[in-house]
Amino acid sequence: MKNIFLALLLPLISGPLWAQSSVEQIARGEYLARAADCTACHTAPGGPAFGGGYPVSTPFGMIYGSNISPDKQFGIGSWSDDEFVAAVRDGIGKDGRQLYPAMPYDAFTKMRRADVLAIKAWLLTQTPVARAAPQTDLGFPYNQRWGIRFWKWFNLDAGELQPDATRSASWNQGRYLTEALAHCGTCHTPRTLTMGMDRDKAFAGGELSGWLAYNITPDNNAGIGRWSQQDLVSYLKTGNVAGRASASGPMAEAIGHSLQYLPDADLRAIAEYLRSVPAVADKHQTRPRDSWGSPSQQVFALRGSNAAMQNGATLYNGNCAACHGSDGGGRGSGFHAYPALFHHASTGAADGTNLVSAILNGVQRNMQQGEILMPSFAEELSDQQIADLSNYISRQFGNPAAASISAERVRKLRNEANLPSPPQLLQGDKP
Repeated sequence: MKNIFLALLLPLISGPLWAQSSVEQIARGEYLARAADCTACHTAPGGPAFGGGYPVSTPFGMIYGSNISPDKQFGIGSWSDDEFVAAVRDGIGKDGRQLYPAMPYDAFTKMRRADVLAIKAWLLTQTPVARAAPQTDLGFPYNQRWGIRFWKWFNLDAGELQPDATRSASWNQGRYLTEALAHCGTCHTPRTLTMGMDRDKAFAGGELSGWLAYNITPDNNAGIGRWSQQDLVSYLKTGNVAGRASASGPMAEAIGHSLQYLPDADLRAIAEYLRSVPAVADKHQTRPRDSWGSPSQQVFALRGSNAAMQNGATLYNGNCAACHGSDGGGRGSGFHAYPALFHHASTGAADGTNLVSAILNGVQRNMQQGEILMPSFAEELSDQQIADLSNYISRQFGNPAAASISAERVRKLRNEANLPSPPQLLQGDKP
């Protein structure tokens, strides 16, 4: 009855941009926009939905998400269907400008035209934001957008993703979600010299804005080979699987904005597809990431043993033990539990980047049940202290191979995240 009422009402409302769109198309567009995580790049922190301005840090400078609200001057309110499809799937703006591939059109090119237009129909029902998004202004030569045509020639394999008739419907749905809509490869696939996705190592891990997007191929050590189907579904739905992983950084944002809202059938389809892709090994990851570490009571015993270990142990005791336990075993159970630091995919990684970034940035997952929060220590600890702390955690609870973080590496990650300068060194801190 509700849908019939809306269908009768829509054409009667004066001047709506979406009056000619069906209720079914708009409803599907909402689902597709969630799956594609349009919010992530087109809504600035604390800003109006789809008003643009979200900053994306790239090796070439800061790129800002555009306004895709229905405003006719600053948004997409005056865009034709063909113009919108060209932007999403081909990386060509309304004015004919080449769009930077921070917009993942190398994945969205695989989307069905009808799905792109359903997203447009839903966006046109949202509140217009009558202001311009910040302009991207990269230095020479990256400000020469005509050069993106050459990037596309090497890296854009245009065309809708066609179903594989030899596979199940759920596998094909998982493939479409993973490869196109959810654009998982954008973060989880390494880049080539031309900064395109390395298709030969699809889903073998990548780097984004100071975070590592881990290997999600079925490799037992580096990837998800030991994860069950239900483990993957639970992680995509909640961002946490005890004894395996908890999401932080861009992955936490993807779960908060998008994945938690998808039907379980879609999450199972994604898991089914990921478990079928070719496994890609990493010689640096000699054991499964979630198999490293064990409880340790040395946080107090290490005091006085030597300066480096004393500093790390003291920092852990003063900043981490209250929530993660003096033995690293975590605290509590259920939704608001603090995760253990051993048998965790981040502390078990051979590269300590994500451990450092979690300390610097904190962790925030905005879930339907509530907020998961770990505070940022960027303004509490110096670069050297964060290096000492992360190296101590890696040695005591995780993969010792990651215990080689320097203050310079912390400083670089701090700058990439545009975080405040560290506090002044205290007496006794190492320079």
